[in-house]
Amino acid sequence: MKKISIRTLPILSSANSGWKNISLKQYNLPAGESPSDRSLSQHIISIQLSEEPLTMEWQLNGEKFKTKEMNLGEICFTPANYTLLNRWHNPAKFLVIKIDPQCCDRANSNSINKLEMIPKWGIRDRQILHTALALKAEIETGYLSGNIYSDALTLALAVRIVKNYSTTKKAIAISHRELTKKELNLVFDYINSNLDTKITLLKVANLIHLSPYYFSRIFKQSTGITLHQYVIKCRVENAKILLAKSNLSLAEIALKTGATNQSNFTAFFRKQVGITPKAYRDLF
Repeated sequence: MKKISIRTLPILSSANSGWKNISLKQYNLPAGESPSDRSLSQHIISIQLSEEPLTMEWQLNGEKFKTKEMNLGEICFTPANYTLLNRWHNPAKFLVIKIDPQCCDRANSNSINKLEMIPKWGIRDRQILHTALALKAEIETGYLSGNIYSDALTLALAVRIVKNYSTTKKAIAISHRELTKKELNLVFDYINSNLDTKITLLKVANLIHLSPYYFSRIFKQSTGITLHQYVIKCRVENAKILLAKSNLSLAEIALKTGATNQSNFTAFFRKQVGITPKAYRDLF
């Protein structure tokens, strides 16, 4: 069986995303096998996207090969530090997500137990599938939603892995406290002062010395919306003010609202407001 080079180019990649601790690639490959068994430095999630069933063989840590017919949407989870050799017996189309183990460690921060991850192959997990497809869509639309959104999806993926694919079943604690007025003002001031930068979930959570997972939960409990939704709201309102009351070019406004370029800003603004920035400016 032909070995597939590890340099085989994906048809879709998050390589230029600036995402931290996670990557996503989509491959369309002929029948083949991975180059050799290799020790993984990251957790790997592979999702079958082919319409036709895919016959897979895999070998973990040198044990006996196992075989399964994979169907559309089914998932394989291989933890870091495992060695993996896999083969597929017909053309394959799949997503590969790599996530840093530290993300899962942080999601498990309320537990003193060390995580022991459990490999699973050929399973259905709607939450992981939907999160993966949301990450894929974010790449396809030019990263319109920004780092906060990809951070939140990464965190959701890490929490799901800890809950469902580790021996630590009660690692994720639920909090019922809310942010104080002082904490909220600190967060709001930081966001509104940094709309032209890459705002990350980790940076905002660090302002009040909370883990990203814990902060995400209590921010929504305190405000009724997610941090990502709040940042989008602030950026849209700032863009509207600049369009209506300034002579800045669309390219300059794009940079002041955190967009990477004018095209990205136009797509983002139209998605949120329903019309283009130029059409909005023309109203005034």
